[in-house]
Amino acid sequence: MRVTRSLFILALFVFAAGAFAQGSVPVKRVGPTVLKVSAEGLKRIIRPTNRPMVINFWATWCDPCRDEFPELVKLHLKYRGQVDFITISLDDLAEIDRDVPKFLAEMHSEMPAYLLKTVDEVEENEAYRTVSDKWAGNLPLTILKDERGFTLYERNGRFRTETLEAEIKKAIALADAPIYTVIEFVKFKNGNRKQAEYFYENNWKLYREEAKKRNVIASFDMLPSDPEAAGSFDLMLITRYRGKEQFDNSEKGFEPILKDLRPNGPALFDAVRPDEFRETVFVYRGRELP
Repeated sequence: MRVTRSLFILALFVFAAGAFAQGSVPVKRVGPTVLKVSAEGLKRIIRPTNRPMVINFWATWCDPCRDEFPELVKLHLKYRGQVDFITISLDDLAEIDRDVPKFLAEMHSEMPAYLLKTVDEVEENEAYRTVSDKWAGNLPLTILKDERGFTLYERNGRFRTETLEAEIKKAIALADAPIYTVIEFVKFKNGNRKQAEYFYENNWKLYREEAKKRNVIASFDMLPSDPEAAGSFDLMLITRYRGKEQFDNSEKGFEPILKDLRPNGPALFDAVRPDEFRETVFVYRGRELP
């Protein structure tokens, strides 16, 4: 008996219907792959690698998250060659193959997607602190980090597209900006090494750690010389600025830091004044030396 094309198609349809009824043919999952991430894994994925990063925390049950997501997709399409974007869902783990990828597919999102899953409240709080000292898990949360991992912009709540885009443009410009440095060579005086080391550890270093957090400087180093070498200096202090504007505004940037951290003046050891224990023997200011 000859099988016609119509009979073949009918037989194929009947076979497929029977297979689905028995559950033997898996249903294709809709949407992009969403990866589960722990608190420890979160630390790795939100660490930028040589360019700025936008991180968006959201959930399918969060209306403001859903409202702003199309704008996030547009920004990703516009800047993805210069800025990394990732999305991290706080949905229940059961949604990792259901509502989360379905929503991302509807949004035509091509951003790397994760779902944060913690085992208990302790790990959950650890994850939140990894992201921001100010965050308690409320959504949405959008953070922009520079290429070194320092936060440039943080918005807990629906972001304003024009504001976030302006900050992204600044981050891109900052990443491409040249480095300017101030290098100081300091000699300790009158045998007051302890007083000098105390001063720089508890003042100079403290100020610059805070300056990094506030994006006043790019980075810093405090490099002691070998005490046995008896060289022309005892300490080399390096402060780096990203771009001419940051460099030119350094004094203005440090003013509130000194006021907040040391409102009554620098911390001193044995009340010995700086002019009694240090002498600046050379200072370099300008573009970073090749």
